[in-house]
Amino acid sequence: MNKADGNLEAQKAPEAQAAGPEAQAVTPEAQAVTPEGQAAAPEPQAAAPEAPEPRHAPEPRKPPEARKPPGGLSRRQALTMLGIGAGALIAEQALVSDGLPPAGGTPSDPDVAPEPAGYAPDGTAGRSAALPLTAVTLLDSPFRQNQARNTTYLLFLDPERMLRSFRLNYGEPTTAEPLGGWEKPDSQIRGHMTGHLLSGLALTYASTSNEEARIRGRYLVSQLAALQATASSAGFHDGYLSAFPEHYFDILEHGGSVWSPYYMIHKYLAGMIDQYQLAGDDQALDVAERLADWVDWRTSTKRLSYQQMQMVLQTEFGGLPEALANLYTITGQERYLATAQRFYHAEVLDPLAEGLDILPGLQANVTTPKIIACVRMWEETGSGKYHDIARNVWDIVTGHHVYVIGGVGNYEHFQPPDTVAAQLSNFTCENCASYNMLKLTRLLHFHEPARTDLVDYYERTLLNQMLGEQDPTSPHGFNCYYTGLSAGAFKRQPLNYFPRGNPDIYATDWDTFTCDTATGLETQAKFADTIYSRDADGIHVNLFIPSQVKLGNLILRQDTGFPDDPVIRLSVVAGAAILTLRVRVPKWVAAPPQVWLNGAPVGDLPGAGPSGWITLRRRWQAGDLLQVTLPMELAVEPTPDHPAVQALTYGPVVLSGVHPADPGSLTPQLEMASIRRTAAPSMTFEAVSGGKPITMKPIARAAHEYYTTYWQMM
Repeated sequence: MNKADGNLEAQKAPEAQAAGPEAQAVTPEAQAVTPEGQAAAPEPQAAAPEAPEPRHAPEPRKPPEARKPPGGLSRRQALTMLGIGAGALIAEQALVSDGLPPAGGTPSDPDVAPEPAGYAPDGTAGRSAALPLTAVTLLDSPFRQNQARNTTYLLFLDPERMLRSFRLNYGEPTTAEPLGGWEKPDSQIRGHMTGHLLSGLALTYASTSNEEARIRGRYLVSQLAALQATASSAGFHDGYLSAFPEHYFDILEHGGSVWSPYYMIHKYLAGMIDQYQLAGDDQALDVAERLADWVDWRTSTKRLSYQQMQMVLQTEFGGLPEALANLYTITGQERYLATAQRFYHAEVLDPLAEGLDILPGLQANVTTPKIIACVRMWEETGSGKYHDIARNVWDIVTGHHVYVIGGVGNYEHFQPPDTVAAQLSNFTCENCASYNMLKLTRLLHFHEPARTDLVDYYERTLLNQMLGEQDPTSPHGFNCYYTGLSAGAFKRQPLNYFPRGNPDIYATDWDTFTCDTATGLETQAKFADTIYSRDADGIHVNLFIPSQVKLGNLILRQDTGFPDDPVIRLSVVAGAAILTLRVRVPKWVAAPPQVWLNGAPVGDLPGAGPSGWITLRRRWQAGDLLQVTLPMELAVEPTPDHPAVQALTYGPVVLSGVHPADPGSLTPQLEMASIRRTAAPSMTFEAVSGGKPITMKPIARAAHEYYTTYWQMM
């Protein structure tokens, strides 16, 4: 979450940003540091004392409407039956078409039936394309090992400590110890971890059926619901839920500087939606609706003009419009979609709708959630402008702003397009930003499942960055903040926020909470969510990860040692069905894939070349085995701004050379002709750099050692 200065969206970062944008919210003991090691003085922040702060008098609020069975057809149902689509019914709000900003106001809420079953964050296309997490089980692999360590940490986190700031904010006593990092009692974003924790627990329950995760999530929901119920008596407006006082929003609305309070609301709302949809907690939906009603009231045109709202949007608000759109999908209440439209940040989104690259200088993890929200708003409103924004940004980012591992940003900001060699540091590729880029890619994939480039990018980022953000030696699966790409990079806790921290560890249990600690709780819990997708004819195998999937009465098992072993084995372990099985053929394959069905080679498969699909339609039954070999080869990826500086790949894997000590900041030379794969079963290469032997391995496996990813190739 990025972060401190509400006006940073409009600013342009220099070629090398001096300090992380979140410096404002760090205490003097943890000042941001520049690349040269000089401390950057944090900006003032509104400190929140331990005792409850004075609050403004609550305004009267009508109780939420009771959910009732629909009487006759709603406008949305009628329009859908006529083939017009749900988006047409809010045309009166002008949306963002023809250059007009979203009009304010809250439409009346007719009795509208919720949309069909499905996980709302998967969007409308995901209702038919996504496999539920309950249908996919990870088998033994590094992905499952990361998931297990993450689950251990989720269940380690003491609920009372995670609720401490919330209780104090509502004037309730607590004996729990305070948290550290960005959760310190005086942090303006205290409480954000609890929102992510709600999602992490729900994702874990859906993926593993871990009953303790469900019980833990239900307890947190019940306690937050009880606090929310006291909002009025505590001096807040009805429905308010947060670990910080509501007057932070007064500061924001008057043009003052406060650290991303609407991001916190987003995470609470998203966490409650996850608890409702993935863990079956009905109370979580009640909390979500009351909180969304508060957002509706707080941002209504009766309180804020369009210009005031645009000023508010200069400060990070995360994916709040996405969460509001998801709540609309679940409940059918139009006021949530109308509220979501108010979060259209015209200064940033209008140029992107025209295909202009205005990303340089913007914080990557502030901007990307806005684009995810555009996909959901396009789906729910039918506005082509939202669609154009999402498609344009994906093309711009992946075509001109990514590093070889799929990550984006140096010092958390987008840099000038096609600039890589000049933007190498140990502060590249914030993991939060890639977490959001994968969410965006997943939603777009559901609309165009035949496009392998979407999944190729997803695979590159997941395999090289997200899998490797977790410390494999930590029982609690601590995550690093950045995946550095400078010469002699080192995965560690972010020293620009914790300069006195131990550089040999990624994080600690209680004292180094950041947004990347938070998103890591979700990333490591949902590795199973994009391995497969489906259509009316059958199933797509998108990613090559050991797993088992259930589709109807058919159970398909994927066994593979990928990427160390290029062979993927897909076997039917139970059931039978006539369906089409599609296996992605990535762009990176070095030769046509080898395909065997039940021991016999299969040839003449149209479309089975690079960037295509192996497609087989038949009656599949228990005992069937499809084996696919995807040949790999070494390749180089030159940087666009300095072609002599290159990264080395093997199939989808980015290789890094590891060093016994800090090799210095100069880009080292690598003798291309010297590179040889070793006989070790895990992917390992030997090479010569600067006249000395060096070991190369997948960047995701570099841990507690210096590593180099970009080289001067000889």
